[in-house]
Amino acid sequence: MNRKIIIAFLFTIILAGMFSCKKDSDVFIPDVKATQGPDTNWVNVITDTMPVNTIKKQLFPELYLDSIEVNANPASVTTPSGLTCNFPAFCCAGSGGLTITGKVYVELLLIKKKGDMIRADKPTSSGNRLLVSGGEMFVKLTKNGQELKLAQGKSITLKYNDSPILPGMQVFYGDESNTNQFNWNPSDSINNLVIAGSNFYELTSKQLRWINCDYFYDTTGINRVQVGANLAPQYTNANTSVYLVLSNMRSVLGMYGNTATRKFISGKVPVGQQAKVIVLSKQGNDYYLGFESLVTGPQASSPAGQQFVPVNPVKTSLADIKTFLGAL
Repeated sequence: MNRKIIIAFLFTIILAGMFSCKKDSDVFIPDVKATQGPDTNWVNVITDTMPVNTIKKQLFPELYLDSIEVNANPASVTTPSGLTCNFPAFCCAGSGGLTITGKVYVELLLIKKKGDMIRADKPTSSGNRLLVSGGEMFVKLTKNGQELKLAQGKSITLKYNDSPILPGMQVFYGDESNTNQFNWNPSDSINNLVIAGSNFYELTSKQLRWINCDYFYDTTGINRVQVGANLAPQYTNANTSVYLVLSNMRSVLGMYGNTATRKFISGKVPVGQQAKVIVLSKQGNDYYLGFESLVTGPQASSPAGQQFVPVNPVKTSLADIKTFLGAL
């Protein structure tokens, strides 16, 4: 009997040793991410690497690339989209105002579609006031990898066809100081002019980069409302951007995330406007698109002066998102 007990004891020790020598890969470790579910965290600072900015980069419209010789002669570039940009002689300056000559690289973009305004993340608002756009443009000049400015006293002209031509347009410049909320600033109309022809606009600009042909929408005596999106908790400011597209004018408003309320909401817009809320999101390796049509107006169920619209995005390919935006 004692012999049997000793043998059983030794066998138990051997088995214990065998299991204790197993590799770490054989040990079951729960997948924390799988048990946690969707990421519902909002952030105070949206960094460049977060999914919301990743999808913006992937959607950004293609720039037209060219080059000019900067010397005593003026130069001109015309893009396939019909934007002609005229550069005067000795128009470029580098750091410290140093005059630049020789070959300079040009990046140009003309945006007239509302869907492309979303793709470029360039809504039409100035200090929370609604703008109606006649076209947005991007002009960038570089030499040896250095971004250039216009030389003192120099200006460029930008000309393109459009329809309909609207009166009262002026030049606006893009304020890129807040990377999470773009804004257009009105220019000095004395030195920055818009000429409206029968089927074209011609702008004179003393700055480069983002330039807009707009006018302020007159809301005098008109009731206004803020539009918000009701979304599932996994749609956060770290992975989602939301826009309000007005149907009867070339206007797009950003609906920015509020970390306190965890809601995406627009600035004030006129009541009675047909519009559409557009939601774009990247979560993991998947893309989501949501949209909902509405007529702007306050709701009894919402806080005073606000209107909340339920939107249910669905998983969509990046190519299909581009196609959808191209049709707006």
